[in-house]
Amino acid sequence: MSAAEPARGPDPPARGEGRPAPHPPPHPAPHPPPHPAAPTADRRAAYRAGARAALPFTVAIFAFGISFGVLAKGSGFTALAATTMSGLVFVGSSQFAAVSVLAGGGGWVAAAVAGTLLNLRYLVMGFAILPALRGGRARRAVEAQWVIEESWAIASDADGRFDRVRLLSSGAVLWLGWVAGTLVGALGPITAVDITRYGLDAVSPVLFFLLIAPHLGTDGRPGRRAAALAATGSALALTAAGLPDTAIAAACLIALVATRRAR
Repeated sequence: MSAAEPARGPDPPARGEGRPAPHPPPHPAPHPPPHPAAPTADRRAAYRAGARAALPFTVAIFAFGISFGVLAKGSGFTALAATTMSGLVFVGSSQFAAVSVLAGGGGWVAAAVAGTLLNLRYLVMGFAILPALRGGRARRAVEAQWVIEESWAIASDADGRFDRVRLLSSGAVLWLGWVAGTLVGALGPITAVDITRYGLDAVSPVLFFLLIAPHLGTDGRPGRRAAALAATGSALALTAAGLPDTAIAAACLIALVATRRAR
């Protein structure tokens, strides 16, 4: 280097040298997986809610089962036969009809026809609750066995939909009350005279009144009360005409149509 040549400073750092390396963009923190116990706890709470809602009806169902047990005992049924019928059929009206036919000298075919006709209303109820059931045909058929008027009402929501868990839990509690009542009536000392004396024959209409009473309020929907009045009027007219099974089916159909229109 000559004296006239100015001194040069150090060479500039190469690109990327002498600079702090850029930090990578932060990754979003993964969301914690849902706690596995949360759905189970909610499901258990729903089961308990359905069972609690069924308890007041179970008391009446138990008394109604006693009436059937007494009738079956007087018609020649053993306690095992009467209790088995209640456990498998689980429909008071059709069981009363079938046993009455047999007690009057009719055959099993006539008894089965009488019970089937009284169960036609469950076709309408089954179509309404079908979307709430799960699984294939076999599983849905098993779950549908818990559908009676009381469990159907307990499982229904204000928007016309149905809660499957409430249906299953309430149906199980009601089933236990019905079977236990039948066993008590078939084994106990109660007679047909006691049924009238203690007012057990009034249990069925009281049950239906308890089912319909909470739904008579308008709750911002004027059509609900009109549908209830229409269903009641048609049921009274058909019952007076000697068609009680058709009356129940017609009332259920009116309620179903009104629910569909309200959505």
